[in-house]
Amino acid sequence: MNMKLLLRILSGLMIIFTLGGIFSPEEMMKSFGMSYTPEAAVILPFAIMGQIFFIILTLQITCWVEDLSKVGITYSCITAMPVGLNVYQASCGVVPMTTAFYVEQLIWASFVVLFAIFSKK
Repeated sequence: MNMKLLLRILSGLMIIFTLGGIFSPEEMMKSFGMSYTPEAAVILPFAIMGQIFFIILTLQITCWVEDLSKVGITYSCITAMPVGLNVYQASCGVVPMTTAFYVEQLIWASFVVLFAIFSKK
């Protein structure tokens, strides 16, 4: 595996999560123990749009940067942010610790470690 493949895998997973948010937002939120309220219906498209921006940038970075090991630490930090935020929110009781919560943490933490490892190569 190399950095380019890792960036594509990350993009692929983000595409799957984004499609879930587009086509089944109620079920996606329910899996995390949250309700799909009128307020969530207003803000969710903006969150999805931010996710799409990140997907596009992640896919394009392989064309813009020749030495992809330079982006490894940055992506390690970026993928660590959801872990930190989710742990903080769970410890404060803002979000429940559901199975989806643990799976998401595992996915993000895996990318944190893999990006850190591949930035050293």
